[in-house]
Amino acid sequence: MMPPKTNCVVCLSFILCAAVHGQHFSIKGKLEPVNKTGFYTINITPELSAHMATDFRDLRIADEDEKVIQYILATDQPSFINYNYSQLPILKNEVADSGRSVLIIENTAQRNISSIALLIRNAAVTRNSTISGSDDMDRWFTIAEDIYFEKKFTDKTDKYVQTIRFPVSSYKYLKITIANGRNNPLNIMEAGMYVDDKNNSSYPYTRNPSPSFLQTDSSDHNSYIKVTQPAPFHIDKVTLEIKGPKFFKRDVDILTRKGGSTLQLSSGSIFFYMPTFNDRTWTIRIHNGDNPPLVIDSVLTEQESRKIIAWFEAGKNYHLLMGDSAATPPVYDLQQFKDSIPVSIPQLKILAVEKVDQNAAQPKQLIPSEWMWPAIVIMLAVLAFFTLRLTKEVQRKKN
Repeated sequence: MMPPKTNCVVCLSFILCAAVHGQHFSIKGKLEPVNKTGFYTINITPELSAHMATDFRDLRIADEDEKVIQYILATDQPSFINYNYSQLPILKNEVADSGRSVLIIENTAQRNISSIALLIRNAAVTRNSTISGSDDMDRWFTIAEDIYFEKKFTDKTDKYVQTIRFPVSSYKYLKITIANGRNNPLNIMEAGMYVDDKNNSSYPYTRNPSPSFLQTDSSDHNSYIKVTQPAPFHIDKVTLEIKGPKFFKRDVDILTRKGGSTLQLSSGSIFFYMPTFNDRTWTIRIHNGDNPPLVIDSVLTEQESRKIIAWFEAGKNYHLLMGDSAATPPVYDLQQFKDSIPVSIPQLKILAVEKVDQNAAQPKQLIPSEWMWPAIVIMLAVLAFFTLRLTKEVQRKKN
């Protein structure tokens, strides 16, 4: 008979093996062959994200021997760590008596500018703004109105980049007026622009396949729009096309499995930025009050454009693994070296997305799945018995 301590180790190992073999990835994405060793990107399309958790905890890259390799997730959202970024001097940044924030930025070289990137301390709020231009800081001319600051923030640092876009302008001074209402102002730390026109025109969101929807105007003065996606695509932005009066301003609730988000729908803003969700079916509730219901013409959803970056070796075959509800977020060393990755790297295409053959891809379970939990309970009881026995034996030897 084995010593009690050995019995404990054997039982614990058995439990761990059973638990590990009970987890698996259900979807595989086959990648095209790698011809040259180096960094490559893989675009996460809506069809691909439909098989992943919204935080990508169940995404892995494996080679032909099922060896997992490191990767990082990148976004097309603007970043200040970029070769084509040029900082712009902020001449004025203050809050006026009206509660509006006034930001005056100098376009020293008087370049043609169609967007400005602002570095802001984390703030999950929306703001309406106007941008004006001047060559002498005396006479100001409107460039664009109803520019909305996105309701977004980052979990990685305490600041994020907010890009505002407007018609091309070469004014020497640009004034951004932000309507805060009765709220506190945003903490804007830095301003800049992107010299590369191609980067300026890039759009950091990817359109999802169109969902279906059904609008119901209820007697409780609310309109309910039930939205159904063809697949659980990730959603970060929702845009509504509306038929109705020229001027309107109404509260809107976005109801998902994660809960509800209350936003505002107005004639100048018909889109919402959301915490990422992937519900197949979700609801938009519009509070009409005593106003006639708005007519929703279409519902468009988008997800933030993301890509996978990893180091691949020539001559090897690689594939993505997705769809494991028990997976935990991976932690890779590569994340610490992302600044060393070249700006321009080739892209790997996805050749096919298919279900994983569980019999071939997964190690055979030590015990049938239907007996998993009863077996674990029994082994825990045995483990407790031998632990108690070992404790008594140690106590007896002390006495």
